Amino acid sequence: MKTAAEPTLQLDGFIMRSLQSCDLNPLAAIWADPEVTRFLPSRGVPILKENVEKSLKSFIEHWQQRGYGVWAIIENESSQMIGYCGLRYLDEINEVEVLYGLAKAYWGRGIATQAAQAAVSYGFNVAHLDKLIAMALPDNFASRRVIEKAGLQYEKQIHIFNLDVLYYCAKP
Repeated sequence: MKTAAEPTLQLDGFIMRSLQSCDLNPLAAIWADPEVTRFLPSRGVPILKENVEKSLKSFIEHWQQRGYGVWAIIENESSQMIGYCGLRYLDEINEVEVLYGLAKAYWGRGIATQAAQAAVSYGFNVAHLDKLIAMALPDNFASRRVIEKAGLQYEKQIHIFNLDVLYYCAKP
C-alpha cells in the first residue's frame, strides 16, 4: 500500500522528509561516528559507505513498497540532514520498528523524542498500523527514555541481529 505522496512532518526547528539518494553522504557521516554506532548492530565500528548505500536504498524502496518508512531529519536553520527517524518493517520478526539516530552534535536536545513521537503518530493515525515496536540495548539509557516518551512500553528482552535487546511495544 503506497500513499499518494511521502509526507513531510514538521517539528520544532526541523522537518522530517523521506530519505533520498542525496542523503548518502550525511548518513555515512553519522554512521562513521563510533559513538553513534556504539548502540547499533555494528557495536561501535563505523559503517562502511557501501553498506550505508545499501541501507539507504532499502529505506527508499521501503517507502515505495509499504507507504511508510524512514525520514531524514533536516534542521530548518542550516537545511542539513542531522539524523533519521521512522518506521521499518522487520521480516525477521514480522513487526514494524520505530528507529532513529542523530549526529552526536544534536544529542540531548529532545530531537529524537519529537521525531519518534511524530513517527509513532504517523504509524497509527496515517499508516493505520496496529502495533509498533522499538528496541534498545540495555545500556542505552538515552534511547530507552526516547522510546518511553514516544509511548512504547517495555515488554521483554529478545535476541535479534546478534544482540540482546530490550523490546518495547505500543498499540493505538
